[in-house]
Amino acid sequence: RYDIGSVVEMALDHVNCPIHLSDVDVLDPSVAPITGTPVRGGLTFREGHYICEAIHQTGLLVAFDLMEVNPTLADAESVRQTVTVECSLVRSALGKS
Repeated sequence: RYDIGSVVEMALDHVNCPIHLSDVDVLDPSVAPITGTPVRGGLTFREGHYICEAIHQTGLLVAFDLMEVNPTLADAESVRQTVTVECSLVRSALGKS
């Protein structure tokens, strides 16, 4: 019903406390293929980055953990893809756009 920008804006309008971002399971497996709990139809690459960028802009981010890389689930290229996406999300959350 709403686009990701609207949803993030509505959510952040109600948050005025420290924010802890967690996991990449919410990303579609086409973006991050080796998470522990893949979510088909999950967020796109850009949606994940938009959320991280928006949270950075609040100045409320205090923690970010990425625990869901399981290299035993796929080939080396899938590992590289997931780790690359996760590193990129961290950079976005720390202010790189």
